[in-house]
Amino acid sequence: MDRQCYECEEYAAVISALPDLVFVLTESGRYAAIFGGENSDLYHDGSSLKGLTLDNVLPAEKATWFKDRIKETLDCDCIKVFEYSLSADDVDTVDEATGPIGELRFEGRVSPLKSLRYGERAVVWVARNITARYHIQQQLLYQSEVDDLSKTLNRRKLFETLNDAFYAFKRYHENYCFLVVDIDNFKRINDSYGHSLGDEAIRKVAEICKLKVRKTDAIGRLGGDEFGIILKHTDEISPVAFAERLVDAVSNTLLHEELSDTRISISIGLSYFSESDTGMEDIYHRADLALYDAKRRGKNRVSTKIN
Repeated sequence: MDRQCYECEEYAAVISALPDLVFVLTESGRYAAIFGGENSDLYHDGSSLKGLTLDNVLPAEKATWFKDRIKETLDCDCIKVFEYSLSADDVDTVDEATGPIGELRFEGRVSPLKSLRYGERAVVWVARNITARYHIQQQLLYQSEVDDLSKTLNRRKLFETLNDAFYAFKRYHENYCFLVVDIDNFKRINDSYGHSLGDEAIRKVAEICKLKVRKTDAIGRLGGDEFGIILKHTDEISPVAFAERLVDAVSNTLLHEELSDTRISISIGLSYFSESDTGMEDIYHRADLALYDAKRRGKNRVSTKIN
């Protein structure tokens, strides 16, 4: 056996001993070789994939995504790193019983090869299971952005989102408004029944608001008993009508069925984004003034400040 053959044998042994799954994939998406991934707690047996193509075994959208990443790597002629999610159910011919259950998160380190495989350009794709790390990261992200009591965005994330909306308004002329929602007579609830019922009031209002807002909107807790809602609107969607429906939805919500005087209501101050605004502070200030006006006029209502 010549030196080159010895080296090939050594390389194959080293790759096979790796804890991660290693694929050699051609530009068209053919599995030219598969190594490693012996730990069934982290990986499924992918040996059945050799000789097949991404189009043979993956849903069309996922197969296209992988082929695009292969081409991106080959075109730049450098190592690229991608994150993606995949489960055994996504991959035909792979037996789910040979590895972990459910959707897994992977980091793919993709490197171009100098030689051809099946007459095509090819890459080495090292797939590392990062599911545990990903779940920890997602949990930490959730904790850093979500208010624990109301399960809405916290103040920092809400203002970050408001600033993004202001940029979209200025840059792309998208229409937004900002609502400040305040629970009426919240101090009386806390003073009369304690903070546990006050917390329940915050949770109830948050639940109702979250049911009413759309995916394009955002809601967060400003602090205390105040919430902020960022509403993207069109000619067909009236922010005032939305706010009034929100007031009606909360109106007379009972916090405790045995305490008839624990019904709650909300007041809302609404501020449209204006071309004269220099920052989100102007928008928030107007909404706050509008809220003060709604309180002054008897609560349980909506007040608007345009500019």
